[in-house]
Amino acid sequence: MKSVARRALSVILAVLMIVPAVFVLQSCRFVDEIRDKMIDTPEDYISKQELARLIISAISNQGNVADSFSQIPDAQLNGISYSVFNEYVSILRDISYEYGTVTSFRFLNEGDAAEYVNGLLDRSGRTEVPDKYGKLDVVELEYGGTDKKENSYGGCRFFVSEDKTGVAYLSKDLVTDTIAAHNYLVHYFTMLENNNTDGLFALLEPLYDSDIYINSVISAKAQYIAEYYMLKVRSVMNEYVFDVVTPFVVHVTIPKVIGDDGESLTNHEVTLAVGADGNYMIYDDIPWYLDSASIGIYDANQNPVRIQGVILNDAKLRALIGDPIVVNRVKLSEEDKAFYGKPLKIRAFYNGIIFDIFAEEDKDGNWSGEVGDMIIYSNTYSIDGHISAGMNKSELLLIYPMIDEENFTFRFTSGKTEYVVDFTFDENNNIEYVNIIKSDLYRQKS
Repeated sequence: MKSVARRALSVILAVLMIVPAVFVLQSCRFVDEIRDKMIDTPEDYISKQELARLIISAISNQGNVADSFSQIPDAQLNGISYSVFNEYVSILRDISYEYGTVTSFRFLNEGDAAEYVNGLLDRSGRTEVPDKYGKLDVVELEYGGTDKKENSYGGCRFFVSEDKTGVAYLSKDLVTDTIAAHNYLVHYFTMLENNNTDGLFALLEPLYDSDIYINSVISAKAQYIAEYYMLKVRSVMNEYVFDVVTPFVVHVTIPKVIGDDGESLTNHEVTLAVGADGNYMIYDDIPWYLDSASIGIYDANQNPVRIQGVILNDAKLRALIGDPIVVNRVKLSEEDKAFYGKPLKIRAFYNGIIFDIFAEEDKDGNWSGEVGDMIIYSNTYSIDGHISAGMNKSELLLIYPMIDEENFTFRFTSGKTEYVVDFTFDENNNIEYVNIIKSDLYRQKS
């Protein structure tokens, strides 16, 4: 009995000794779990400076991409795969290459970062950064040398996001949206390089939603743009400089383009803006050139009206054009006299056209001057025999595909004098009248 009692006592004492130890162990584990949830340990995250450094290492050298990717914690990659990361840093590498060798980097201060981001938002027609991108920090790469190269948006820059707890990460949405915007513009240039007007039509169609932009007008625009690139652009596509690539704006400089004089080389800029609705807008300011250096004015019988640059008086006007319906003589104000360079305006009305002649007047009231302004207001007269009042905007755009980009005006030269042709439309988008005026007398549309 005593031995049994002793064994029972030993078991009880052992249990009493184990219970506190187990309790202490469980308590320690519980504290560790709480601490792990409350404290971001180095094993969990890297700082935004280290995240930026790893991205820049991958930008600087293709050979560093895999190593940089492996050192970024999964949580801070935000679901970005290796292939997406590689494509993103490759795009940034192309930008960085134009600046030289990276020597350091910096985060823009809050004011400079806000100015940079707001500039991109303004260009894309947005008012705020999407929540899905997080809070954006702007990283700027710095390079060796004394001359700091910049573009219109600053130097070579990219974004690092922060979540609400202040943890830095590379936003998957931002990265994939950036790649998509970049690739869209690459696709546009590929269509042009291949003279693929059907593909170009598909890219341009969403940009023109007004009723005047019927399919044939958009096709005419595609053809004109393709011809411009074929005839004027001397850079091959791999020489195009993508100097800004963001999910808001992509900006490209084409370094070698034949200038307006037909000889010198200049650059050409193209911008892609991504709206808040995700739509892409391509801003490619294509200069518009007439097929001929001059244009002609014709009457209803297709006879040319040769009056530009001719010194007229009453008799000569009647001999060239015929008897006017009415002639008004207007003495100009001192302000208008200074602008037009003459004291008198003779306005001669004909059926379908009005001539404004700015003239001198002798003591007998005889006038002599030159036509400064012509207004075609019916289809009795036309430009080149096929453009006249009453024509619809769509019809005009089929003849002059890019005239809408110039606010429906263009210039031509007759002899040594340059003229401006300015179209005015009624509420149905039909030409109400055409104003043909010497360029030095032209007062820009408001």
